[in-house]
Amino acid sequence: MKLEFYIKHYGKSFYWAGKFLKEDVFADCAILYAFCRVADDLVDENKNSKTKIDKFIKEYSNTKSKNIIINKFKKIQEKYNIPNKFINDLFYGIKLDTKIVKIKSEKEIIKYSYYVAGTVGAMMAHIFNTTNPKAIKHAIDLGIAMQLTNIARDVVADAKLGRIYLPQNFLKQNIKPKDIVNENFDRTKLFSVIAKIIIMSEKFYKSGNNGIKYLPRPIRYPIFLASSLYHRIGVKIINSNLNKYFNSRIYVGFFEKLFISLKTFFIFNFKY
Repeated sequence: MKLEFYIKHYGKSFYWAGKFLKEDVFADCAILYAFCRVADDLVDENKNSKTKIDKFIKEYSNTKSKNIIINKFKKIQEKYNIPNKFINDLFYGIKLDTKIVKIKSEKEIIKYSYYVAGTVGAMMAHIFNTTNPKAIKHAIDLGIAMQLTNIARDVVADAKLGRIYLPQNFLKQNIKPKDIVNENFDRTKLFSVIAKIIIMSEKFYKSGNNGIKYLPRPIRYPIFLASSLYHRIGVKIINSNLNKYFNSRIYVGFFEKLFISLKTFFIFNFKY
């Protein structure tokens, strides 16, 4: 299986924006994405997830791993000198999902988003040959923004896995995963919390976009486009109604992607 499949199948916005990258750079991004995706999928399988992710981490530490994706990623890590800190933090974040998820506050959801996605933004920055500390900080923020969008979009899907990532102090009541998937449950207040997560993501998208100037010029537009496509998902969530949100997955369609690509191209040339 080509590693590009993981982006094409699971990260359609990344795949679309990635086509504006040089082929070799996109291929390396695909390896990073596949590595993170495979690790995350081990947790989403639910059964024996802790054992499976522990085995994956041990395999990563093995100098003679037989795992193709791990081996390809380790070559990428060496090629771009990606710090171990970000891989270790990513593993820590993924392992959190093997436990009962309890996010108490805004601070905790941001911290969680750093571990599972901000780290990926930092690693991507290294693949783009950008090691300026300011650039890394902005890349982390963009990863956090995208993860907040993911959390807001996937509330129902996560509930089916027995997880709630919405901060408990936002919910102000003891909501359980079974409540979220119950069609008779009053979801009005829940939807307002989801909208609050989208609003929270705005400052992180802004920071991420502000860091684009630190990237090599050929990389800037694809990242601005990826940011814009993901940001659009949040806008669509806020503009949707309860029935549409809870009964279908919000996504950006082909013609929307095409329109956003053209729109961001003109904004990009004016702004950057």
